[in-house]
Amino acid sequence: MLNQVYYYYFNSNYEKCLEISEKHLDNIDALTYAMLSSLKLSINDKALYYAQQLFIKNATSFNGLLLSKAYIFNSKFQEAFALLKELLTKNDSLYKEINLELALLFQITGKLEEAEKIFQNLLKKDPYDLNLWKSYAEIYFKKDYNKALKAHKELCAFWSQTNEKIKQGLLVEKIQSNTSNFQDRLQNKTKENITIIKIEEFLNTRILPQKAYLLFKLFKIEQSLTLFYSLQEFNQHNAQFWQNYAKVLEFNSNYQNAYHAYQKALSLHSHATYKFDLAYLLMRMGTEDNFEEGKKFYESRLFYAHNETFSVYHYNKTMQIFNKNGIDAFKNKEILIFCEQGFGDTIMYSRCLEKICQIAQKVLFAPQSAMYEMFKNQIKFLNQSEKNFRNLKVLKTLPKKFDYAMPICSLPFFMDIKLTEISQLKTPIKAYKKPQNKIKKIGIFWFTPNAIDSETTRNFELNFLLDALKGMPYKIISFQMQGDYTLSDKIENRAKKIKNWNDTLNNLNDIDCMITIDSAIAHLSLALEIPTIVLLKPRFDWHWGKFEQPKSFFWPKAKILVIKDKKDGATKLNKLIKTI
Repeated sequence: MLNQVYYYYFNSNYEKCLEISEKHLDNIDALTYAMLSSLKLSINDKALYYAQQLFIKNATSFNGLLLSKAYIFNSKFQEAFALLKELLTKNDSLYKEINLELALLFQITGKLEEAEKIFQNLLKKDPYDLNLWKSYAEIYFKKDYNKALKAHKELCAFWSQTNEKIKQGLLVEKIQSNTSNFQDRLQNKTKENITIIKIEEFLNTRILPQKAYLLFKLFKIEQSLTLFYSLQEFNQHNAQFWQNYAKVLEFNSNYQNAYHAYQKALSLHSHATYKFDLAYLLMRMGTEDNFEEGKKFYESRLFYAHNETFSVYHYNKTMQIFNKNGIDAFKNKEILIFCEQGFGDTIMYSRCLEKICQIAQKVLFAPQSAMYEMFKNQIKFLNQSEKNFRNLKVLKTLPKKFDYAMPICSLPFFMDIKLTEISQLKTPIKAYKKPQNKIKKIGIFWFTPNAIDSETTRNFELNFLLDALKGMPYKIISFQMQGDYTLSDKIENRAKKIKNWNDTLNNLNDIDCMITIDSAIAHLSLALEIPTIVLLKPRFDWHWGKFEQPKSFFWPKAKILVIKDKKDGATKLNKLIKTI
């Protein structure tokens, strides 16, 4: 029995391993592999139960580590903390591993300084552990780029010194020791494998590529590009390296080389992330051929992320018939259009509904619930005087009966919409007439939590907008829904009146000019044909075009302002408002 358990586990057939193990849970080895297989299969509640039983039967540090992992996977962080601290009091041969697990737990719970202290203590006892250094350098990698870069520099300095010591014979490559002290043996063991070749490989393939990426995140583009360029020969088979290099090349407006770097990444690993990153690049470039290729790559987001679409079966069915018959497959059919991304994408891509309304017999459009009332009312208004959307029905819930289904962001692909067609299509939102305000009204929106920790930085400070508007004879109206801010009595806060997107639309009806970041309200304001200034940071999303020459193919009338310097940006914004 155990031979079967071992065989299936070490051949990664965790389902079969779990099946056999569960028939012999009275055997402690079978119980162990039942627990491990459950972890591998992400059956977290079952893994926790087996880990608890295992620890009750044999309360070793190893079983305690397994139980702590199960606690973490089940988000039982307090239980994990208590257990790991208890295990540390044993000070046995797994002392380092227990500390590593505790450091990981501190990272997961956002206590990064505590995690840093553990790694620093471990490195004092075992300074020649490459993996330990890598984990230490990655503590702040996603949260604080400056601290992460500092850790990477510290790591590089230490290993450069170690290299010199080896060259000078001050550090021998292999040390024999008969000491019984665990920490001494551990340090000696890691020293045994320290060679110049191994250090250089470690730095060139695992550490310096991360440093190059951190430089990119900190907008030190030239330094980042120089480092990436120098590391190419060492990372010929590292797909992640080429994806990150491609991002920096793209941001530097070196689009052709960015394209080749993405292709290199895909040749090594056909990963969905690489595909839709390449799609963003191609669509950003803004030529017909690039856009056509980008549309195809963009579909990969649904092939891998099945949870993003309401039915994999229906999407695959749509793709199969499209591959067979092209756009003609949807003639005289009932087509369901569902929304799988954010509010802004729904508004932006909604103008593509006109094309499918021209082809299908009936279009069943199911927007997000917060947008249902808005789209329903707009289609009703438009159908009173126009025929563009007569066969479109806005739904509150997904229907049971239809022929084919497709995401709204896939309409350019399935409807064969060309880049030059997009701005010609009519959006299903009725434009407002220009208001006749004696005192002009300016709407402002400056923050979205969706931009935090994202690839593109979008948020601005309220004070930046107020400085640009200071002394102007206009009334300022805030549409800001989220964030920590305080408005003066002179600013009208309309966010208090807004419960859904129909409220937002109604509250925009007397706005002379909207100043907003890249957000859903920007798309709505542009759809209503309100003069709109879109404020962008130097690194912005693909649908605003090239970095050096921003332009929206969905909203040609958008006034795009890239802010690189606050003082200069405020001056430019002030002038643009006066011009409008």
